[in-house]
Amino acid sequence: MRYRAWILLLLANLFWAGNMIFGKLSTSEFPAIWIAFLRWAVAVLFLIPIAQLLERPSWLQIWKKHWAFIALSAVLNIVIYCYLSYASLQLTSATNGALINTLTPALIMLFSFVLLKEKGSIFQVIGLITSFIGVLIVLTKGSLLQLIHTPYNKGDLLMFLGVFCFAAYSLLVKKVKSIPAFTFVAMMASVGTVVMIPFLFMQPFPGDKVTSFGILGILYLGIFPSVGSQMFWNYGIKVLGASKTGITMNLVPVFTAIISVILGQSLVISQIIGGLLTIAGMLLTSIRRRQRSPENDIAPRLDQ
Repeated sequence: MRYRAWILLLLANLFWAGNMIFGKLSTSEFPAIWIAFLRWAVAVLFLIPIAQLLERPSWLQIWKKHWAFIALSAVLNIVIYCYLSYASLQLTSATNGALINTLTPALIMLFSFVLLKEKGSIFQVIGLITSFIGVLIVLTKGSLLQLIHTPYNKGDLLMFLGVFCFAAYSLLVKKVKSIPAFTFVAMMASVGTVVMIPFLFMQPFPGDKVTSFGILGILYLGIFPSVGSQMFWNYGIKVLGASKTGITMNLVPVFTAIISVILGQSLVISQIIGGLLTIAGMLLTSIRRRQRSPENDIAPRLDQ
């Protein structure tokens, strides 16, 4: 069972890496808001039946009790984070996007220190600083000494802003644990797709540009990272625990870089060095204080 859990976690992170690759490719055919909308509209078609089959929730009762939390989560994660992610991929590489996303656990840790007054270990503080340095190296293309004068890639900054939004969303998830996982994702995705509908009229659907490959890309985004990864991730947490499961998130930028190279994209030295530092920082922040329960440290991964 444990071997199966590790294999499924490998697939979960591979699918999330594919989200960056297919998200990047989809930006040539769809505006960012349409990618986010179509991805989650497809996902809802699978998430609601899965939630009903596995969890049999009382949908109306959950909505009445948690509607504000679900709506805010949908805006931060499904709408803002996803839109910024795909908007950034129009301007930056999938590898950069994946590396900046690796900063997420460190930002959650920082927000927890500042806003929730949680205490951390020296390893977590060092890991937080290391991750920031690694991402700065990626953002500045290695020109840390000229940090103020460096012309940043707008796409990198949009992804960084999106990661901030997801970190804020993650703090909300930590506070509410009474909603079953698939039910929560299904309701959040449903609300998010509805909220995005008015914004679709600002960027008309580019029907003349859409190809069969673009449609396959949207289907991939809606099924594999949105549904498959969520199922595999939850299984990993159940079998291995949240701390061990969380460490596997380091594989996303690795898989993304490998796929990008296979597709013909070259890697620069600043991406390699910054990526290694960011991943090292992530590993350090995963070292928990002994008195804390590892099962409650990492919320279900719903962002990628």
